[in-house]
Amino acid sequence: MAWEASSCTYNLFAEEEGLVMAQMIPGHAQEEDSKAFLQRRGILFRKTASFFVSPLALGTHLGEMNGEDSLRYQEAIMHAFNKGINMIDTALNYRGMRSERDIGICLMKAIVDVAVLRREELVISTKAGILPGDIDAGLVPKDYLQNILLKREIIHPEDIHSFRHHRHVLSPSYFDFAIGESRKHLNLETIDIYYVHNPEYSLIPLGEREFYRQLVRLFGRLEEQVRQGHIRFYGIATWDGLISSPAAEGYLSLEKLVACAREAGGDGHHCAFIQLPYSPGRLAAAQMKNQQVKGKWLTALEAATELGLYITVSAPLQAGRALVRDDAKTILSGIIHTDGILAAMVGMKQREHVTENTSVILS
Repeated sequence: MAWEASSCTYNLFAEEEGLVMAQMIPGHAQEEDSKAFLQRRGILFRKTASFFVSPLALGTHLGEMNGEDSLRYQEAIMHAFNKGINMIDTALNYRGMRSERDIGICLMKAIVDVAVLRREELVISTKAGILPGDIDAGLVPKDYLQNILLKREIIHPEDIHSFRHHRHVLSPSYFDFAIGESRKHLNLETIDIYYVHNPEYSLIPLGEREFYRQLVRLFGRLEEQVRQGHIRFYGIATWDGLISSPAAEGYLSLEKLVACAREAGGDGHHCAFIQLPYSPGRLAAAQMKNQQVKGKWLTALEAATELGLYITVSAPLQAGRALVRDDAKTILSGIIHTDGILAAMVGMKQREHVTENTSVILS
C-alpha cells in the first residue's frame, strides 16, 4: 500500500466535494433492534448479552489507501447492510485511517441522510494500539508520531514500545485520543466494541509483570470511557498472542486478561470481547490447549467461553490464501459453526463477494 498525500476525502454519497460530516450519531446497538434487523433479512443471528450480530462481519483491513478502494468499500458496506450483515470491524490504523472514514460516510448516509437504518441495529468495532498514519493529512506513521502524537504531548517517547518493525502503545492518554479520533471518523457518539490492538507488541519489550501492570491501568481508563458513553465494551484483538505456546514470547493469558479487567472495573467490568485469527491454515484456537483456567488447560476458544468472553475471528480466508484448499462458502460455513465463535471478520470490498458470502448466513 503506497502512502500518498490526498487533497480530498472520497465520499461515494456526497452531493458535493468537500462535504464535512460534523454530526455525531447517538445511540448504540440494542438487543431488540439488532435482532429485528437480522430477522427481517432472514439472517442467522448470534446473541450476546446486549445485542445480536450476524455470524459474518465485514472487515476493512486490506486495500489501497486511495479513492478507488474507498469507493469500493463504501459500496460494499452499503450492500452488506442491505444483505443483512449488521457488524462492521475496523481499526484506526487500517488504510491510513481511511477505513474508519469510509464506514463513517456509510453510517451517516444510511442512518441520517436517507434514514434506511437505525443506529441501534448495527454493531461497530474498532481498535487502537498500533501507531497509525493519516493518509488524508499526508502523514506516514513516523510523521504522525512526530507531528501529532509527540508534538501535542498525547504520548511521550517512553510510552512507545518497539518490537521488530512494530511500534505500539498502552498509554491511557493515547487511547483517550484514539477513541476520540475513531468516534469522529465513524460519526458515532458510542462505539460498540473497542479493542486494544495486538497488545503482544507491547508485552514482548515490556516483560510480563510490567505489561499486565500497564494493562490494568489502561483497562481502568477504558472503563472510564464506558462511563462517559464513548464505548460500550472493550477487549483485545490479537494475532499470535492468544494462540501461541505459553513459553513463547508475546504469549497472552486470557485468565490474566480477565483478572486485569476485574482489578480495573470490578466484577461488573466491560471487558467482554476478544479477536484472534482462525482459518483452515491457523486452527490453533480450537486445537492447542494453551490457556489455563482454574488450573485446567483449555484451547483459546474453550478458555474464552469459560471466562465469559465473546470471540470474533479474523483472517478466516487468510487474505484469499485459504481458497486453494476450498471455496469461500465452505470455509466460512465451517468457521461460523465452530463452537464458541460469535462472528468471523471477512474482508470484503467487492459487492459480488458480499453477495456470495452472505449466502452462508441465510437462515
